[in-house]
Amino acid sequence: MSEPPADPGELVARLPLGWSEVEYAGRRYGLSRTVQLGGRSEKVYAEELGGPDVVSANLYRPRQGPAVLRPCEMPAEKVTSFLAGLRLRGDGSGSLGGDLGLGGR
Repeated sequence: MSEPPADPGELVARLPLGWSEVEYAGRRYGLSRTVQLGGRSEKVYAEELGGPDVVSANLYRPRQGPAVLRPCEMPAEKVTSFLAGLRLRGDGSGSLGGDLGLGGR
């Protein structure tokens, strides 16, 4: 498997829009990705299904320069680890081959 993208914009862009069920570190999450302001702002929010964990961040795409990831009240490392390691569950339609994990846990 190849390494996940290092650019947070690429990590977010490979997620399906809307709600998806994903797996990370052996736990299931409900994840939503929404796009606003014509693609210049994106929101990623995930809740562990049956558990207490939450992952939340906003991604901003300025007209110039790289995308900027802003975690919501949690360390950036938690968000980037989650985005890089998650795997889409289900039939894999729209999932880049059924595995977003690229080395998931």
